[in-house]
Amino acid sequence: MSDISRTKSAFWGTISTQAFTIISMVVSIVSTPLMVKYLDKDAYGLSIIFFQIVNYLALFDFGLSSAVIRNLALNRGDDEENRLMVNKIMSTGVIVGVAFGVLVAVVGISFAPFLPRAYDLRPALAEPAVPIIITLSLLVGVQFVQRGLGGIFFAHHRQVLIATPLFVFNLLTIGLTLVLLAQGVGLWTFVYANIFQLVTGFVVQVVLLRMYYPKLKIGVKFYDKELTRSMLGYGFFMFLQGLATQVILYTDRLVIGKILSLSLVAVFSLTVRIPEVGMSLLSRITDNALPAVAEIVVHEGSTRARVYFHRMMLLIVVLSMAAFWLMLAFDEWFIHLWVGVDFFAGRQVLVLALIIMVQQTVTRTGIFFLNAKAIVRPLSFVAIIEAILNLALSISLGHWLGMPGILLGTIFASMLTSVWYVPFLLRRHLDIPFYDSMIRPVLSPVLGISAAGGGIYLLVQLLYNQAMFKHWLWFLLIGAVLAGLMGIFVWLVYLRTVMGEYVPARFRRYLLVPL
Repeated sequence: MSDISRTKSAFWGTISTQAFTIISMVVSIVSTPLMVKYLDKDAYGLSIIFFQIVNYLALFDFGLSSAVIRNLALNRGDDEENRLMVNKIMSTGVIVGVAFGVLVAVVGISFAPFLPRAYDLRPALAEPAVPIIITLSLLVGVQFVQRGLGGIFFAHHRQVLIATPLFVFNLLTIGLTLVLLAQGVGLWTFVYANIFQLVTGFVVQVVLLRMYYPKLKIGVKFYDKELTRSMLGYGFFMFLQGLATQVILYTDRLVIGKILSLSLVAVFSLTVRIPEVGMSLLSRITDNALPAVAEIVVHEGSTRARVYFHRMMLLIVVLSMAAFWLMLAFDEWFIHLWVGVDFFAGRQVLVLALIIMVQQTVTRTGIFFLNAKAIVRPLSFVAIIEAILNLALSISLGHWLGMPGILLGTIFASMLTSVWYVPFLLRRHLDIPFYDSMIRPVLSPVLGISAAGGGIYLLVQLLYNQAMFKHWLWFLLIGAVLAGLMGIFVWLVYLRTVMGEYVPARFRRYLLVPL
């Protein structure tokens, strides 16, 4: 694939999946007040704990899905050799996925009985908690097979193909969740919704594989032991990074539930929901670009890698800083209208959560390029060190300062490890100097967008304190206008030159792209 078509494919794949993700998240956000209505604070907090446990279990494919996507991206030719290699990669991924699925199901089932005592659950919550965790553990195990099947669509730049039907079924899953909660099904609702999503997703994958890869063959005869060793050699370190990321970013809820209360888990989760949505959307930009960037850094050398690194870093910094100020300005107003002021954990917690969002997305852009180059071993070790520091600092500061202390632990742990170590590795392995990795694409956007964002923040605070504006209509109108102005500002000042080549020619005049 040519350089421009490959990059455009990754770019538009990112745009389309981002659109699907945003719509799904908006629907999820709209549905949350109903969930809070049908479940009390403790029950809603426990449901969040369920999903944190599931997210931990989902990591234990030991990086297999990432390794499958990377290997498929490097074997995209249409000759006989590449077709045979694709059969081997897919077959090996599915077979090893089954084995890891059984392992993770056993681990989840073994630890399920300890949950009620760990969180001092009242009898009404303790009774369903154990069988729910057991069932969810089995479902996570089955999902590992789906990962082995679905990776080929991302590796071959066909994100839209697989994302479109999954997006539709995701919306249906949210609708099913609300219906079951309204019928009084309670916490079991989330299990039934997961089963529906799993079955529909599996059917979609099989149908699309039959349609677009009719020559693909998956079977035991294509299993390759050496390939397994190679993929897990790469994937294991990706697993360590994923495990560390889960500890760094999402263990806060487990810590709050243990040292504070389940009701505060709900308050904290709703306060930081929007920053986490922003972090998720930003991370999908790099996720969708993995196949294209892997080809660049492996086959085209450090010179081309530096060009694309600067573009990607500038894009991530600009978007994350714009998101920081818009979220800081509107989050309290939004939560007040959304679920009520009782679910806002305070401006201090919000600011710290937004700092983490920017800090992590910027740092992980560098990590993304190093992973594409297969520089995973040193990253994994420093990620584990950061996770251990994060856990220790979050628990100790959480006992002392409450929720702000838990977030400060995350920030301090990152500053002591990945914030300086990732630029060091970029200089060593991709020949990207510190100035080009953390100064040139960062300093100007941070200062310029902060100046504009500070003005937006002050204006929104002035309006929010007026009683007449505490209505959804005003919130949406003012939010749309100010977000639009911020978007125009960052596009004209920072993005139109470096990102303009990806804009279709017929739109360039309207978007003021330089010719």
